[in-house]
Amino acid sequence: MHTLCVTSGKGGVGKTTLSINLGIAIARTGRRVLMLDGDLGLANLNVMLGIIPKLTIHDVVRGHKTLSEIVMKTDYGIDLIAGASGIAELANLGETERQNVMRDLEGLGGYDVLIIDTGAGIGDNVVRFVLAADDALIVTTPHPTSLTDAYGIIKTVLAEEAKPLKLLVNCATSANDARRIASRLTGVTDKFMHGSLECIGYVPVDPLIEKSILAQKPHLMLNPRSASAQRINEAAMRLIKHDKNLKSSLGRFLRKLIGH
Repeated sequence: MHTLCVTSGKGGVGKTTLSINLGIAIARTGRRVLMLDGDLGLANLNVMLGIIPKLTIHDVVRGHKTLSEIVMKTDYGIDLIAGASGIAELANLGETERQNVMRDLEGLGGYDVLIIDTGAGIGDNVVRFVLAADDALIVTTPHPTSLTDAYGIIKTVLAEEAKPLKLLVNCATSANDARRIASRLTGVTDKFMHGSLECIGYVPVDPLIEKSILAQKPHLMLNPRSASAQRINEAAMRLIKHDKNLKSSLGRFLRKLIGH
């Protein structure tokens, strides 16, 4: 399983919307995609999809349900685990309880890609998700505060581990605008942090995306022929270009996440 964490330095940059649409684009290649809501404060994935979950991962931690029982199917070719707040409690469980939950989590097979949509910012939970995943995608916009906060999350992650990071520029006014933003961030990453930041593309400003959010339907389903949908598809293909070479698992991700 290829684990991909989608994060941002600040809220309001379109991270959750992009997570969902990237997941749909990846699923269309024939891969089985599982999405995990990693926002420990506000669970947004199900809201964006117009789904009201009856069960969350909290029920797994409490021992009331198995993970396979709380996975929700969607109409868009992706599966969803809602409300990941329970994962933070794994570190506080007794050893026997932890092993039982881990066994359940590791036993969830059949998926090729796990996408974790984190909360915004540089809090401990966000950084833990980023460090545990195989790949981390930083979403930014051209707005100066977004760039500053993107730099903040990159700096924080690379201070912990020199892992390769990926960048997606959202709400760009043009390809040149996106290249300028990407060049600025990759330049400081290379120069001052000795890490690597690869830009996998950009998504242009498109009022149709906002309409899809209000409709609680994925942009790729409502507006598949739009230029922004095409850019999302291209970014998704770059994300999974080498995922067949990965020897990862959900268990490995979770062990890294809770530090055991």
